[in-house]
Amino acid sequence: MAVTPSTDDARAAVAELNRSAASSTPVELPDIAKLKQSLDGRELPGSTITIEPYQSVLADYALEAGTDDSGDAHPLWGLVLSLRGMGITVDELCALAAQRPQDVLLFGNCEVVQHRPLRVGATIEVTATIEPVSRKETRHGGHLDFVTVRTAFHDRDGSSAGPVGEVVNGFIFKRGK
Repeated sequence: MAVTPSTDDARAAVAELNRSAASSTPVELPDIAKLKQSLDGRELPGSTITIEPYQSVLADYALEAGTDDSGDAHPLWGLVLSLRGMGITVDELCALAAQRPQDVLLFGNCEVVQHRPLRVGATIEVTATIEPVSRKETRHGGHLDFVTVRTAFHDRDGSSAGPVGEVVNGFIFKRGK
């Protein structure tokens, strides 16, 4: 039988964590110069992804997009391809960015550019590159590290018309003390 902690137990656990964090010595920030050296311009493994018809139907249903006989995938597939197609998981990206237990990952921004429709059933080659990393200090003395990943999608059919689309995802690491 599973035991569910009471609200008082949860409050006590949070209070203990706060006391522990307050009494611990601050951990140094990851060295931004080293992060820049290891990440700026780094090409990620990328991936090859096929937009399967059943996945497209499920996505259309979840997005309440209605039915469409055009054979085009919903434009939101660009975001899906950008995350699935990096060739690493978001957890692995966090490890590359030296995320510590006290750091929080935030999804900063997303820019989607679609040059032509993604086709259901198409096999897409995804390339991914980390753009220059930067750090900013907040007005409260905290630190934010910005890691931007640019992905591009190419039809595997050998079309020479350039990428089908591109997505730029901004990940923000709010560095804890």
